[in-house]
Order: sequence, then C-alpha cells, then structure tokens
Amino acid sequence: MENQVETQELETQDSNSNLSDIFDILSGVGLVGGVVGSFLSNASFAAIPISFSVALQIANRRQLKVELARIQESSTMEMTQQMNSNHSSLVGQLQQLKEQGAKSLNQQDQKFQTLVNELSDRVQDNKESFTLLNGKENELEQFAHQLESQLNKVQNVVETLQNIENLSQIIRTNSEGAEAYYQRGLNHQKLGDKTGAIKDYTEALYLESNYAKAYHNRGVLLAEIGNRKQAVEDLRLAAKYYFEQGDIDSYEQARNLGKEFYQVRHSPVNSETVATTDSQGEMSEEMTSAPMDLVTVGGLFDDEIDGEQNISILG
Repeated sequence: MENQVETQELETQDSNSNLSDIFDILSGVGLVGGVVGSFLSNASFAAIPISFSVALQIANRRQLKVELARIQESSTMEMTQQMNSNHSSLVGQLQQLKEQGAKSLNQQDQKFQTLVNELSDRVQDNKESFTLLNGKENELEQFAHQLESQLNKVQNVVETLQNIENLSQIIRTNSEGAEAYYQRGLNHQKLGDKTGAIKDYTEALYLESNYAKAYHNRGVLLAEIGNRKQAVEDLRLAAKYYFEQGDIDSYEQARNLGKEFYQVRHSPVNSETVATTDSQGEMSEEMTSAPMDLVTVGGLFDDEIDGEQNISILG
C-alpha cells in the first residue's frame, strides 16, 4: 500500500515538473519573440510575446509555490507519521524494558529473600549451637569443680594418712608420748574412723589421765556411736580438767554438751536404748566395730562453728 502511494506521489511530482518545464520553455520562446520583434522595430508585436512570457512566468511561480506547499505538507505528514511510528515503537520498547526490568527485579527480590532466609536459618543454627556450647561449657565447669573438690578431698585424705603414718612412726619410737596418740586419734576421727580414734584417745588417757581434750573428743565419739553413759562421764571429766587448767571456754562447752547428752540419755524415749548399751562389754564391742563414715558434730559446741572446726577445736 505504501509503495503504491509513493509511486503515485512520484508520478505526480514528475507531471508537475514536466508542466513547469513547459511553462519555462514557452516563457523563453515568448522572450525570444519579444526580442525579435524589438529588432524588427515592431513594438506591438514585441509586446505580445513579452506579456505572454511574463504571464507564463507568473503562472510558473504560482505553480511552484503550490508545489512547494504540497511538498511541505506531504513532508510534514510523513514526518508526523514517522514520529508517530517512532513514538509507538519507543512506547513498545519502553513497555518491553519495563516488563523486563520488573521481571528482573522480581527475580532479584526472590533471590535476595532466599538469601535472607538462608542467613536467618544459619543465624538460628549458630544461636542454638552457641546455647548448646554454653550448656556444655557450664557442664564442664561444674565437672571441673567436682573434680577439683574430689581432688582436694583426696589430697586431704592422703595428707591425713601421711600424718597418721608419721605419728605411728613417732609412737613406735616413743610409745610413752600421750600427745602423739591424741594427734593420731584426731586424724583417725577426721577420716571417719571412730573406732581407731577412740582407741588412740584411750591410749592417750592411759598415759596422761588428766588429758581434758582426749576426754572431750572421746566423749563426743562415744555419744555418736550410742554409748551416751560413758560419753557423759568423759565430758564430765573433761569439764573438770578444763576448769583445773583454766580453760573456761572449753570447760563450758564440755559441761553443756555433757548436760545435753545426760538429758537425752534419761529421756523416756531413749531409756530402753540406754539400758541396753550401758555395760562395759557392749562399749568394747562398739569400739571394735568396723570404721564408720565421718559424722560432723556441728551444733554440739556452737551453732556457728562447722563440723571440722568442732573436731579440731581441741587439737
């Protein structure tokens, strides 16, 4: 369709160009005729060709103006059509670019969201791992504290056994020393060996009959194994010798403790139990029994002093 329109326009332009050429030829002929007439001295004859030539030139100029206006209008229409076509093409390209851009942005947003989700999962996993590690660290710290506590206990036991061995060596060298028996009894008592401690305190009292500390500690152990009658007697003697030696604090402790054991021994609930453990033979049987676990005697002397301090207070 466009090719036909262009062909028609070209034919119209050719015909208009031919018409202009004819007007130019005729105008030229008229001028030549006017010139010839002027040479022949015939003014009227010369005026006619010249007038005809001028008329042809005027017509030709009008034709040219019309042609120029038509060409200008045609060019304007072509330019407008071309601009509309270019505009449509640009709009289509822009729309296509917009769709591609939106699609690309959507894809980038999905990738970014996926990356954010992965990072969030990793952060959560790291938090859980960190919490787990903290829990393990706390468990390890507690286990380390337990091991340290056990190690300290083992070291104390080893030191106590070493003390017992050293004191036993001293006793083998000099069996007449009451202090060595007393100190070894303290170490046996520290290990929970009540029978061994009572034997050593008894040996110390055999060598030194007024050894108040030995009476005091033996009385506590006798009370713990149930022989409260002998315990009360030992604490009575301990209080007596403390008073004679001027140790008033220990005197009051032994006296008060003896009163407490006496009251417990003579209570209705424990009367039958005391009756069955009053004989010396039963006390000897209890003294030869297997070693018992260490039992603290906190509260028997002073509520504010712990068990180990109570045991060693007389040492």
